[in-house]
Amino acid sequence: MSKESYIGGDYIEWTGGKNEEYAKVIRISSNEKNNFTAVKEQTYGESKDPSEEDDKLCTCKVSKKATNFKTLIELVKQAEEMLIQNEYSDMGDRISIIRGVYYGTEWSLDYSTEKSSIRNKFFNIYTGSSVKADARKVLKCSENCKAKLFESLFATPEVFENSYKAVDFGHLIIGLDSRRSSVAKNITQPGQGGTGLELNTWIGDLGGGTANLSRQRIKNSTIRAKTIFPVGGHSYGAMVNLEGDVAAYVVGMNDNKPNDIVDATDNFKTIHEALKDYFDKKWNKRTFYFLAMLGAKVSGNNIIYTKSELESECAEKFEDFAEPYITLRNPTDLIEASNYFKPVSEEVATIFIDALLHVVSKPEDMIAARIDPNPKPKVETLRYKAAKKAKELYENVKKIDVNPFD
Repeated sequence: MSKESYIGGDYIEWTGGKNEEYAKVIRISSNEKNNFTAVKEQTYGESKDPSEEDDKLCTCKVSKKATNFKTLIELVKQAEEMLIQNEYSDMGDRISIIRGVYYGTEWSLDYSTEKSSIRNKFFNIYTGSSVKADARKVLKCSENCKAKLFESLFATPEVFENSYKAVDFGHLIIGLDSRRSSVAKNITQPGQGGTGLELNTWIGDLGGGTANLSRQRIKNSTIRAKTIFPVGGHSYGAMVNLEGDVAAYVVGMNDNKPNDIVDATDNFKTIHEALKDYFDKKWNKRTFYFLAMLGAKVSGNNIIYTKSELESECAEKFEDFAEPYITLRNPTDLIEASNYFKPVSEEVATIFIDALLHVVSKPEDMIAARIDPNPKPKVETLRYKAAKKAKELYENVKKIDVNPFD
């Protein structure tokens, strides 16, 4: 923030924070346009920082947690207006800053629960960029700003119109941020099954769910894949997660190129306008467009696809991501759980694609599991077979009497 003051015949624009020692003279009484540095003079009574007066004059509207799509748009609009006021005029920068409320920073919602700097690192790698600025500092007009925008956004990771219509805004915004990077959109992360955009959204959710279910099947091979698709939950294939994953691709899309995954900033000037366009105009075709971006062909109002191919491609990605996911979280279970990666990934992919296709024909319905495939038998991996053989060899060696004279 800056503030003009008339001091000793000069007009001064103060810049910087509370410890600033200097100010830039932008106009003097003779109207000359000089640029030089002047030592700050104490002309503010007891206050040493002009911004402290700004604090007392905050006229910002108190923000509120979003409770439906309309209030989400309003909250994001208010946040964008504040960021623009604080000189973040670039939409991409605003996406980045708001993304940091949820992922990839020490002040994020994710970090508040996971306490993982490794997760932060991976989110930024997947996104293809670090967060532009600390939302706690730039989502306010002054130190004592009453808008509380950071707090309201932090409390709004998920938004429900009703119990069956919702969106995960955290997933949505990190998807928008990922789409700004050509690397995040197009380059598969080595050994992880997908691009950064995919890993930040649907592969992260369902590949993680594949890993978790595979681990559960070590003890109970009858647990069904449908269990990782809860309607009212918040993890893996929960309805709100999947809606957020789809929105992460479709919000801000190019209407003329529905197969392309594009940077939303190429089509909109503000985040809130892109959100309004999605909820008002794209919602009923959200999975239609998402499937197009996964590779299905668009012909007018029809989408052309081979279901088995879509399922196979998704299953392969889920299986590939399951290994690094479980390696980080439950490494001691990796060998046994790996026997279930393939069958579980196939079951999960079948449920996922069916859910998307259902909503193409019935867009008023939520994205949720509607089929319940039987659990497939495990498929022993080379890793498991090698570990099993090594264990057998070890047990045999232990039986050898190395000192027959005892």
